[in-house]
Amino acid sequence: MSIYFIPALVALLVKLFVLAYVLKGGKVSIVFLSLIVVFAAHNAIEVFGYISFSNNSDNVGVFFQLYYVATAYVIMYIMLHSLAITKLEHTFSTGILITLTTALSGLMLFSNSVIAGQYSIGYSMTAVKGTYYWLFASHLLIILIASLAVLVYGYRKATSHIDSVRCLHSLFALAPIILVFVVAVIFKIADIGINATGLVPIATTLFLGIVLKTEATHKLSDLRRLMPLSLERETTNNLMDLLDNYMQNSNKENVYKELQDGIERQIISYSLQKCDNNVSKTTRMMGLKNRSTFYSMVKRLEIDLNEAKLKNSK
Repeated sequence: MSIYFIPALVALLVKLFVLAYVLKGGKVSIVFLSLIVVFAAHNAIEVFGYISFSNNSDNVGVFFQLYYVATAYVIMYIMLHSLAITKLEHTFSTGILITLTTALSGLMLFSNSVIAGQYSIGYSMTAVKGTYYWLFASHLLIILIASLAVLVYGYRKATSHIDSVRCLHSLFALAPIILVFVVAVIFKIADIGINATGLVPIATTLFLGIVLKTEATHKLSDLRRLMPLSLERETTNNLMDLLDNYMQNSNKENVYKELQDGIERQIISYSLQKCDNNVSKTTRMMGLKNRSTFYSMVKRLEIDLNEAKLKNSK
C-alpha cells in the first residue's frame, strides 16, 4: 500500500481524539463540533480511497466523488466557523451557503459534469475535470477568500480582547488551508496531475490545532504589534516614542508626568477605536465604574473627544 495515505490516517486519528475530547468537555458550539466531524469524514474518505486504489477496486471513482463533496463541506464549515466567532452569523446568508454547497455536492455525486473520472499519476490517482469543474473551483476559492475577509473584519471591529484573539487565531489557522487548496486548484486548472491528499490532512490538522489553542498558550495577540497597518502596531510605536522621550529627558522636570499622561491618552485612543468610538463600550472595556469616570479622565488629560473620534474614523 502507498505510504501517501499515512498523513490522512494520522490526521483522522487526531480528529477523532479531538472529537472525543470536546465531547467529554461538553462546552462546544454545534458549528465547531460539526467542523471537526466533517474534517474527520474528509480524512476517512482519503484513507479508504487510498486503500481502494491500492487494491485496484472498482470503487475508486466513488471515493473521488465523495472526497470532493467532503471538501466542499469542509470549506463551508470553515466559513460558518468564521462567521460564528466574529458574531456575524445570519440565518439568511447561512441558509444560502448551505443550499449552494448541497446543490454543488448533488451535482458532483449524481453527474460527471464536475468530476468526469480519474486517472493514475503513479503513486495515486487524480480527478479528471468535468465541464463544470469551474463551479467547484470558484466555490472553494470564493468561500476561502470570504472567510479570510470575515476574520479580518472581525479582528478590526472586535469590541473585546478575547474576540480579537479568536479572529487572529483563526486567521493564522486558515493560512495553510488557503495555501494548499489554492495551489491544488491552480494545478488542476492547468491540467497538471496532482493529488493533494498528503497535504490537505496536514493543513486541516494545523487549522484545528491552532484554533484549539488558548491565548494563554499561544499568546498570538503579541503578533498584532508586528502586523502592518494594525492598530496595535500604531499604538505600540506611539508608546515606544513616549518611552524614548522619557529616557532621553529623564532628568527634566515633569517628564514622568508627561509619560504617565501620554500612556493614558494612548490607552483611551486605542480603546475608543476598538469600540468604534462608543463611549459606553469604551468605559466597559477599560474597566471604569461609569461614563463619568471616563469623562473625568478625558477632561484631566485635555482630550478633545470630537477630534479623537474624527481621527479614529479615518
